[in-house]
Amino acid sequence: MKKYLTQSRWSPYVVGALIGILSWMIFYFMSEKIGTTMTIQKIMGMIIGSFSKTHILNSKYYMQYFEEGIVKWQMAFVISIFLGSYVASKLSKERRVEHVPEIWKKNFGPQRWKRYLGAFIGGNLLIFGARFADGCTSGHAITGGLQLAVSGWLFIMFLFIFGIATSLLIYKKS
Repeated sequence: MKKYLTQSRWSPYVVGALIGILSWMIFYFMSEKIGTTMTIQKIMGMIIGSFSKTHILNSKYYMQYFEEGIVKWQMAFVISIFLGSYVASKLSKERRVEHVPEIWKKNFGPQRWKRYLGAFIGGNLLIFGARFADGCTSGHAITGGLQLAVSGWLFIMFLFIFGIATSLLIYKKS
């Protein structure tokens, strides 16, 4: 087991099965579904609230995230993602830092600022899309897929279609 935990890459099949089991456990013990974007909204609400509390208190959008309290299990889940990543990097002893991947260099050049700007814009579009769809990949694809929800399976299908199309468009030189 220790040998498997110290590998730098795990089998996607094993990881997928473990995520499925985690989802079942969360659903069974907590009657909740896996998701992360709601936590992002709470963090953004706290940041905005530190500058303008009245803006948050008068916003139906943000207040819906604070009705059940600020810190819920999802906040611990998101924090655990970062802690788990840190522990995994320590166990695998992988120290590679790659600011600009080769595929990015071939298409856009070696400048770090372009890569960081692209990641920032892409991340914001991802969060916007997730909130617009009222859930993220883990909420729609994992939980919805496990529950055999048509919306979850449609989400997965379109995720792959648009993901492949976008990568072909962005990385056409490779």
